[in-house]
Amino acid sequence: MNIRLAQQQDAAALARVESTRPQAAGWAEQGFAGELQQPCARIWCACEGGEITGFLALRAAADCCEILNVAVLPACAGRGTGYALVSHALEELKKQGPCRISLEVAEDNGPARALYAKAGFVPLGRRSDFYGPGRDALIMGMDV
Repeated sequence: MNIRLAQQQDAAALARVESTRPQAAGWAEQGFAGELQQPCARIWCACEGGEITGFLALRAAADCCEILNVAVLPACAGRGTGYALVSHALEELKKQGPCRISLEVAEDNGPARALYAKAGFVPLGRRSDFYGPGRDALIMGMDV
């Protein structure tokens, strides 16, 4: 697996990965294209055999950073792609100096919560009904 920064020409492939994961943020190709134009945005993509198999999108400003969106193709789930993306992003952020990183994850998304906990994120709070009625978000964070 290779991890690299996404480019404008990757927007359609990123949207295809996202479309396979109903729990992801729901960005369309235009959403990825717009995000890739933002100076504070970074999208890293995992590639295997020339195909994008997963991605992690975040925004960083000053000493704060937020993971906005993470998705991995179902065929690649359970192979460490998500953890590799999170670890890579954390290493890249460490190079830029200390920062606080946060994210929201559906409280009922056990695999994602376990992934973030494994990477060192801790629960910070909750947003009621963030993902719709009865689906709370768990806010997680860490300092890097």
